[in-house]
Amino acid sequence: MAPSHRLSATSWTLPVTADPTAASPFDPARQNLPPDLDLKIVASLERLTSVFRTLLWQEATQVGLSPLQLQVVVFLRFHSQGQNTVSYLAREYLVSRATVSEAVKTLEQKQLLSRLTDPADLRSHSLHLTAAGQQLADRTSRFAQQLTPPVARLPARQKQALYLSLLAVIGQLQQTGIIPVQRMCFSCRFYGQEPNGGHFCHLLKILLEGAHLRIDCPEHEAAVL
Repeated sequence: MAPSHRLSATSWTLPVTADPTAASPFDPARQNLPPDLDLKIVASLERLTSVFRTLLWQEATQVGLSPLQLQVVVFLRFHSQGQNTVSYLAREYLVSRATVSEAVKTLEQKQLLSRLTDPADLRSHSLHLTAAGQQLADRTSRFAQQLTPPVARLPARQKQALYLSLLAVIGQLQQTGIIPVQRMCFSCRFYGQEPNGGHFCHLLKILLEGAHLRIDCPEHEAAVL
């Protein structure tokens, strides 16, 4: 059974799984004497995360937004109805609804988005970018493009192996409850496996090999476990 977690009105609660006796991935001695590839990979992911955070912060600062506010604008630009609510965004970014609500309030004040009330439930609102918000998203959504060239220069087989490995890690984090359900093939009700172990999408009726596996699929519907 996956550890329990919840998104409360005040904070995202992660399952407590840290082993106090485990080696720290940030200790060079434990990384190297003897070589521990697991710890080195975790440390490498932390380096990449730092780069991403820095690029996001720089772009957000240039346009007068917080990093979360910029993420909200970019997310709403590229995702569909049903994913444009405060609750969904809170799960997406592992923060509280109150934190997202504060970001949304500022974006409203800047006239970058508006709220629409659901006629069937007056307590429910959907979020929609204004024309200015869409223009800002189009201008800023490439903030992480500096990460693309190093990836693009990898040999094709190495690139595919890296992608599949990242999908596997993300999938395991989801299964253990550390992150919410991701919009990836492995967590979708339309995903299936062929007798030979291959991947198949029962909605699109296509094989999903290598680059065809999706990390963020517009047609994703969470599988019922």
